[in-house]
Amino acid sequence: MIVRRAGLRSGKDGDREWLYYSDTGGLTHYGAYVETLQPGVSPGDKHWHEKEDEFLYVLSGELTVLEGDTEATLHPGDAACWPAGKPVAHTVTNRSTDPCVYLIVGTRVTHDACHHPESGRVLYTEGEEWRIEGADGKVLKSGRCKSPPGRD
Repeated sequence: MIVRRAGLRSGKDGDREWLYYSDTGGLTHYGAYVETLQPGVSPGDKHWHEKEDEFLYVLSGELTVLEGDTEATLHPGDAACWPAGKPVAHTVTNRSTDPCVYLIVGTRVTHDACHHPESGRVLYTEGEEWRIEGADGKVLKSGRCKSPPGRD
């Protein structure tokens, strides 16, 4: 199936934009989307997944990867891989003066725990349901997945 940019489901949250290629193409085993991150923006705190592999590939611009206690700057053609089950918390930030565009690919698993060590929160995905628990195990928020389980 050919997927044209014009027909894609997209999303926007402040200075972040997404194009959901895998959803439009009907893929079920992994999710793939292109994210544009504006200068000075970080999409969130560090996290790692118990069951989901993640792959990031820089298409344009410059991106800083924060991984554990280290930082690395990625340029077009560079990539980062985060295998499932390895507790290496990571996030990215755009410290440059230009937008950065990158491809994110992740396995679509119906059951996962995504750990956010800095806050102690854990996001649990269980089928079509998800919930976020605080460090004390109390449910902070819950809901139903908007897209196929494993990729919201």
